[in-house]
Amino acid sequence: MALAGCGGPPLIYNGQELSEVEKSMEEIDAAWKQSVANGVEATVSDDSRCYLQVNDETVAETAVCGPIHYLGNDETTWDGAQWEAIAAGKDKFSLKSETSFVPNQQLQANTDLYRPDDKEPPAEMALKEPDAPVAEKDKAFWLPVGQAPVQADSSNAKPGILKSPIGTVSVVSTEMSNRIGGASNRQQAPEGTQFLTINFSALTGFEPSSDVSAMAVVVGDKTYPVETVDGQSVVVPVSGDLEKALLRLTYDGLDQDLSLSDLSRVDESVAAGLYSDLETEPKESESRSGDRRINEAEADNTFSGSLNYKVQAERLAYDQERKWPAAGMSWLKVNLSTNTIGPEWDGKGYDRGVYGLTKTIETPTLQIAGKSIAGELGDVDNGFFGGGQEVWYQVPADSPQATFSADVKLVGVLKSTRSSAKNAPPSVEHVYQIRDVNLEFAPKAGN
Repeated sequence: MALAGCGGPPLIYNGQELSEVEKSMEEIDAAWKQSVANGVEATVSDDSRCYLQVNDETVAETAVCGPIHYLGNDETTWDGAQWEAIAAGKDKFSLKSETSFVPNQQLQANTDLYRPDDKEPPAEMALKEPDAPVAEKDKAFWLPVGQAPVQADSSNAKPGILKSPIGTVSVVSTEMSNRIGGASNRQQAPEGTQFLTINFSALTGFEPSSDVSAMAVVVGDKTYPVETVDGQSVVVPVSGDLEKALLRLTYDGLDQDLSLSDLSRVDESVAAGLYSDLETEPKESESRSGDRRINEAEADNTFSGSLNYKVQAERLAYDQERKWPAAGMSWLKVNLSTNTIGPEWDGKGYDRGVYGLTKTIETPTLQIAGKSIAGELGDVDNGFFGGGQEVWYQVPADSPQATFSADVKLVGVLKSTRSSAKNAPPSVEHVYQIRDVNLEFAPKAGN
């Protein structure tokens, strides 16, 4: 471009004709070189210098100097300085730059870079970043809050979720890079590796101090443990096929994997109960409590007795004692509480036969999705209602309904010292049948 200093028309700044433009450029060149030399960790080339930004002979308010690549920046940028117009004779002004330079400036749109000596910016604008400390190999570290890459702000993206019995791990984005951190903590990846940065929005599902909780990045047969939590963005130097990188969350021996390429769970049958959209406890149902009786007519010389029962249930993805159910399954813990009177022998009048009785729960069975499942007896809770027998089942994690049945068997021998009926049988055995208890689980609110 033909401008002042090259036989062209004069340059204009804020409507005023400029003079001594060459001198102004010499001064800003010297000031910028001194600024770069004053302990700034940055790369410049032999062709890095200051330029006017000009549009049709009009000089923009900001000069740019560069290109320059600062330690801690991912890209080559420009420094900027504001011009100040100084009177230089009648109707003319010269330019004086401010002494401070502002880094990371963008070139102004619709302008050309110009110097009175016609020197042009270098053809290759990308400069190498200054050397940075090399990170420790295979060692994960956390970025300070506020230093996560721009890609970490993914509020509109669907996060990748892994759950454990203590909470949730939520990944919003990932990024690969060769360097990470700002100017004060810049690191470069060890040779043969890249930095994998994982940005989290939740980390309650991982407890580093627990001996049953662990988290790691897995690439092929290489595992990179994450042993602490100190922020929202963890950086791991990794090698291998990074498209197959996984985030592995472990709790009490069970591994769950999240693909870091698309933030999906690798196997949705693992720990399936944690992701169920069903409520933990069943809906209210009249079938979950009731009573059974012997000899309701109260006839003489027959046995009499009664049973009251109540059925409670709870779905569990994990139990501290029983650990994890099989893939695709949840635990269903049924508690059968019973209270019995008798059986006794009703003789004539007030004569009675009293028995020392033993009560057992037999054939506790679930009907679910057309299949019959036998239960496993658990603990007995000797509560106020008369005691509750736990029965444990493994059921499909997405199955919303089951029907519970059980037999309550009472067996006893006559206590002759407490009996007045002469014709009381020497022993008794009776089975109360509990049938068709409906256990239906509603979808969780909001689903």
